[in-house]
Amino acid sequence: MWGNLCNSGRVPGAGRSMAKAIGVTEASFRDPLRGRVMNTTAPHAPKSNAPQLSGLQHDGHGDTDRNATIVERVSQAFQKRIGTERYGVWFGDSVTISVVRLSLILAEVSPELLDTVARNGQADEDCLLVGIGSAAGHEWLRKTFRADFEAAAQEACGRVVRVVWQTVTPLPSQATGLVPSTEPSGGASIAPAKNKIGKKSPQQTAAKNIPTGIAAQPVTGTGIIGKRIVPGLDAFVVGPSNRMAFAAVELACARPGEISPLLLHGASGVGKTHLIEAMCAHIRQMHPGISVLFLSAEQFTTSFLQALHGSGLPGFRRTCRSTDLLVIDDIQFFVGKRATIMELQHTVDALHRHGKQMVFACDCESEALDGLGPDLVTRLKGGMHARILPADYEVRRGIVAAIAIRRGLLIPDDVVHFIATRMTRHARELAGAVNRLEATSHMLGLPITSAMAEESLSDLVRSNTRSVRLADIERAVCDTFGIDSGSLQSSRRAKTVNHPRMLAMYLARKHTPSALTEIGSYFGRRSHSTVISAQKTVGDWVSQRSQIVIANSKWDVEEAIRRVEDVLRAG
Repeated sequence: MWGNLCNSGRVPGAGRSMAKAIGVTEASFRDPLRGRVMNTTAPHAPKSNAPQLSGLQHDGHGDTDRNATIVERVSQAFQKRIGTERYGVWFGDSVTISVVRLSLILAEVSPELLDTVARNGQADEDCLLVGIGSAAGHEWLRKTFRADFEAAAQEACGRVVRVVWQTVTPLPSQATGLVPSTEPSGGASIAPAKNKIGKKSPQQTAAKNIPTGIAAQPVTGTGIIGKRIVPGLDAFVVGPSNRMAFAAVELACARPGEISPLLLHGASGVGKTHLIEAMCAHIRQMHPGISVLFLSAEQFTTSFLQALHGSGLPGFRRTCRSTDLLVIDDIQFFVGKRATIMELQHTVDALHRHGKQMVFACDCESEALDGLGPDLVTRLKGGMHARILPADYEVRRGIVAAIAIRRGLLIPDDVVHFIATRMTRHARELAGAVNRLEATSHMLGLPITSAMAEESLSDLVRSNTRSVRLADIERAVCDTFGIDSGSLQSSRRAKTVNHPRMLAMYLARKHTPSALTEIGSYFGRRSHSTVISAQKTVGDWVSQRSQIVIANSKWDVEEAIRRVEDVLRAG
């Protein structure tokens, strides 16, 4: 069933910590509300003859049992439509369904619109409200499942029902719930010189296998990595730059061992460590009996060498090879360390034989891991690779908003936009900008404003500005679309190479001061007229919203340009 059944007539998860509501117009209200995050403390609306869901009573106390029955019927009908497996993967404890009065929602979103709707006799209409605990996944879930859910609601209630999709934030009392971890984690080495590594922790003893077929459920709350509080998967901001990696992690949580090993790769600062830490927090909270071993590659190497030169090698191997989930960060550190690579290879083999889940992360392209040796690279390729690109604008906005909500800060939309457009290299800069604003606001005793942001963050913005070279554009285009280095400077005229070359020339004119002849000479000794033609052609593509062929795939030209520019900003 849906995670929490809220049938009290109030919007679930309403609390003072919620972000301000997004404005609504009468036209937009004709469709289900989109992405509202609001305080909902309005009193119950008076009774009227507006449509109410079958079996519901509003007598001041409500009929919880009957409301729960309606909710259960809708949930069952919806699950039947989309399938048990999809239902289990995408809908968990952070999704709620409840029955609310339309007036309660409109009172917070738009009092003026409430007056309009009240005059039409619709203010006391009953609605089904779907509360989604993750702002990141709200829009995708609504677009993907809206039609099926509305059809299921109509089937269960016997008539067309208004459905409101809303992002909800848990109350402060619901958002803590820290879960201590007894497994070795990123804060300590597995094999200190004088420790008896062979002695298992209570959780390692309690669980030998990860239960199969567990549906991935978003975590409300946090976990602990070492002594640092780590948010769960529901706090991870998802967008085009990381959606594939996030889906792979969810699948690994839902069906452990099926895509093992999972390799996440991308540049430094794109969120790889954040994602795998969130995965560990998720597993530890949802399944506390499961043993999780999270290490950096340096910790694995140090612990292995300590065990090798002491007497703890059997215990080290028992710990690494009996865990249910092994997560190792920065595996590019292993390159050139033959003994450690051989030990890791045997560890991977042992875990693979027992169907255990392994997750690795690296700061380079997967092809750059050849230094790990052909045997280990072959084993890594037998699982799944997922690339994380530099955060795009929407992800950066989401990260800033999420940090602000967690800290209880009120950051205006224009300031969020300012940070997201100026701090483009990595997520750590976004957190640093919020830290600076919080400290400035506290010092001055003033609310955060755009003027304060421009003044206090000016040095950070200047350091973020970098000159772009032709070589940077070539690298960004090749990295974004997986094109062989040097192809753009070759004489090939196939569309799969010519289109990205024209795109590179267009971006060179846009982002560099280079002359036409210099650009043409760089990209295969072409004439300045070729660069002019490329600039005009790409401009026409943009105005016509055309699709282009890059590396045997079709891309919307605006999306292709945005992806490359995100890579350029990230450096």
